[in-house]
Amino acid sequence: IFFRTTMATGEAAVFDALFAELAEKFRAEDGWEARQEEPPQAYLHVSRPSWGDENLNGIHIETYVLSRQLAERRAPVALHCERGCPFQPKFMQLFTQRAAAEIKSWPGDYAILGDLKGSSSICEVSVPFAETPAKTVEKLKGEVQRLQKLACLIDETIADCTGR
Repeated sequence: IFFRTTMATGEAAVFDALFAELAEKFRAEDGWEARQEEPPQAYLHVSRPSWGDENLNGIHIETYVLSRQLAERRAPVALHCERGCPFQPKFMQLFTQRAAAEIKSWPGDYAILGDLKGSSSICEVSVPFAETPAKTVEKLKGEVQRLQKLACLIDETIADCTGR
C-alpha cells in the first residue's frame, strides 16, 4: 500500500507540474485566460475575459487529473457554465441548442449535458490516459483546443443572453 500511495503521489506531482506548464501556454494565447486552484494542482480552467470566470464560477473549459482520475486512468474535458453566471439557465439552453450538432460530430463520444437540470456541464468527454503523463496532457490539451473553437459561438450566446 505504501508503494502505491507513493507512486500515486509521485504521478500526481508530475501531472501538477505539467498542468502548470499547460496553464502558461494557454495564458500566452491572445485573448485567453487560464486559472488553477490554490495551491496549484492538475486542475485547469481556460476562458476568455468576457466569460465571467474570474472566481472559477463562470463559463469555462475545464480539465483535471486528481486522485479519482489517476485511479480510473481517464480525465474529463468539459465546457461548463457555473452558477456564478447570472444567466446560467438561459445560456445553457441557448448554447446547447446552437452547438449540439457540431459537438456531436466530434470524435471522442462527447456527452451533451446542457439540458440536464442542476448540471453545470454543457458537454464533456472522458479522455483515456496515454502511455505517459506528458502524452496524456497533450491529449487533454487537444480536447481543450477543440472546445476553444466554440469561443465565437459562446461570445454570441453571451451577447444574446445579456442584450449586449
